[in-house]
Amino acid sequence: MRLVFLGAVWALVACTSAPAPLADSIAPPEGAITYLPPLVEITLVTASGLREPQLEETETARINLADALASTVPAEALDSSGPARARAEALAQELDTQSDLPTPTSESPAELIALIRVEYDLESSASRLVQGGLGLMFGGVPGPDGIDQTAQIALFDRATSDLVWSHTAAAYDPRDPEAAKRLINKLIAASDPDTAL
Repeated sequence: MRLVFLGAVWALVACTSAPAPLADSIAPPEGAITYLPPLVEITLVTASGLREPQLEETETARINLADALASTVPAEALDSSGPARARAEALAQELDTQSDLPTPTSESPAELIALIRVEYDLESSASRLVQGGLGLMFGGVPGPDGIDQTAQIALFDRATSDLVWSHTAAAYDPRDPEAAKRLINKLIAASDPDTAL
């Protein structure tokens, strides 16, 4: 009985630990940055580990992130046009297919475009129940790949669309306007050569 109790306590501690921030690539470059509309996807992880898109939650998060970005950067640094959204989606697809991080160059482009994207999984209560039981018995993790709650900012050369720099971090819940604002501030600070670590 004592062993089961210790296992339950260990499982709860493992579930509540904060995720470690993911590593940066190279140092952020200097240059004029134009921000594309943020991309976001909210999904619900079911008990079987499937991810179901949550359209209303995604739209709420998209609006919150766009509002936060618009209130953070100067209007001339924000491109929220239809073609800009299409370019953001194309760059995100290209980013998904790239396996290598960008190699540092001696000169950074004078004009950059920034892509911000957030992937935020919500875990269903059934998934928590099933995975919690498996965690007690086998040390399992939610879903086949775990819970993904990440945010990324990637800088591209405006002229060539080549990836220049990327940073990934743990995401705050973008459905909350205040959390979305904190997340945008965190990503922009990471991409600023003067404030980035």
